[in-house]
Amino acid sequence: MENNPANQTPVPDFTTVGFQDESALLSAEAQKIHESVLALKLSACVAASYDPKTNNICFTIPVYGNYCITSPVHIPIGGKLKVCAQTCGSIIPKGLKATVYLNDQAIFTKVLFGSC
Repeated sequence: MENNPANQTPVPDFTTVGFQDESALLSAEAQKIHESVLALKLSACVAASYDPKTNNICFTIPVYGNYCITSPVHIPIGGKLKVCAQTCGSIIPKGLKATVYLNDQAIFTKVLFGSC
C-alpha cells in the first residue's frame, strides 16, 4: 500500500450522508470511451461481522466480493459494525478503499486493493 495521506481519509458513512448525485457530464464522457460502460464508481455501506477468535472483520462488497481484514483495534462484543467502501480513480477504478465503522464512528480506513 502506498504511503499516501489520502489513503487514511475515511470513506463517508453513506447511511447518514447519502449519495451525492454525480455529474451527467462524467457519464457522457464514459459513454464516449466505451459504449458498454454502465457504471463508473461504486459506493456502498454493508453490514460486517467480527470473529473475536481470529480478530477478523468480514464483509461483502457488491461486485467486488468477500473480504476479511484484521482489526487493528479491539471490537467489543455486541458492537454494531459496518463497512463503507468506494472505488478510487476516475473513469477506470484503480483501487477500492473501505472504512470500518463501529457504533457509527469511523475506527480505521484501509485500501482493500489497488491504489487510492
